[in-house]
Amino acid sequence: MNERHADRISERFSEIVSGTGKGDILVAIFNTAPFLNVLAGVELRDYYMNVREKLRVQLRFQDAFPDFFCFPGIWADYGALGEPSAFGCNIEWPESGFPMAQPVLKSMGDVASLKPIDPLKDGLMPKALEEFQYMWDHLDHRYIEEYGYLEGVAMSFGPVELAAVIMGYGDFYLNLRAKPEQMHGLLEITTESVLRWLKAQEKINGRLKRIGIADHVPGQISQEHFEEFWLPYSNRVVEEFPAATIIYHNEYPVPYLDALAAFKFHVWHFGGELAPAKAALGTHRTLMGNLHPIHVLLQGSPEEIYEKALACLKEGATGGRFLLSSGGGLAPDTPIKNLKSLESAWKHFMRGED
Repeated sequence: MNERHADRISERFSEIVSGTGKGDILVAIFNTAPFLNVLAGVELRDYYMNVREKLRVQLRFQDAFPDFFCFPGIWADYGALGEPSAFGCNIEWPESGFPMAQPVLKSMGDVASLKPIDPLKDGLMPKALEEFQYMWDHLDHRYIEEYGYLEGVAMSFGPVELAAVIMGYGDFYLNLRAKPEQMHGLLEITTESVLRWLKAQEKINGRLKRIGIADHVPGQISQEHFEEFWLPYSNRVVEEFPAATIIYHNEYPVPYLDALAAFKFHVWHFGGELAPAKAALGTHRTLMGNLHPIHVLLQGSPEEIYEKALACLKEGATGGRFLLSSGGGLAPDTPIKNLKSLESAWKHFMRGED
């Protein structure tokens, strides 16, 4: 390990993102259910609805990999359910599989009566805020000091994907072309709602300095629609928090990388090919990736993962601003031995071994 290993991981992360830690690389993990709870042998409903279990499961993973940087870190994880629930989306819990928020907007007429959410009253948000406070009250502060968890941290859907969830993706994409004026009205509401949600988290966690935004719509819409409907609303959110590092999660391949660069993010947790992303963004943004979560980290052998991780490090680390990660969220049942192999490859690379 190089001499920077003695520094706090939160400081090393900040230096990598700023471009001042060019000799340093971290392994960064998007620590969410359903990967975390399956690894710990906990039912998903128990993980979501029991904050004690949620905290225990998150800490169990961090303690197993103390050199890993996780984002959002220690947090009130409700996956893709929290923000839609605040708009009244019904959450379906199948006997097998994962819960899904069902669209609440049945027609464009419903948009006219839609209002921005109140995080103190609506859906799962009050429970999530209570969980953040519980975590502050029960978390060993060494996790805050070493990793920067909780303090100034928040997570949200982006305003555009939130709109797609509450309308239904198919109708949302069709209406971008068919009824653009009404869609701008919807995005005004979801943008204000995301801002309210982030500010509610800020009241508990302190002035925001690390924000995760999950929005998979870029790459699923044209560049024209991206520039009209996605970019201005997403930038409005991040511009509200100029002191925060923005970690943008979207593993969907984006073909218009030059246009994506107009989004004011700092870290992109991405899928798709590494080389074009590095060429377009690698000198002024930090890339977080890019081992395939299914074909490599779930299905690969430890030996295959070791070699692919080393190759990814050699390509991604050139010029700095790189975090080794999966190209998206980790799949349930990803073997612990495969993550240990990933860790071994990273340590090998950091020692400068051939």
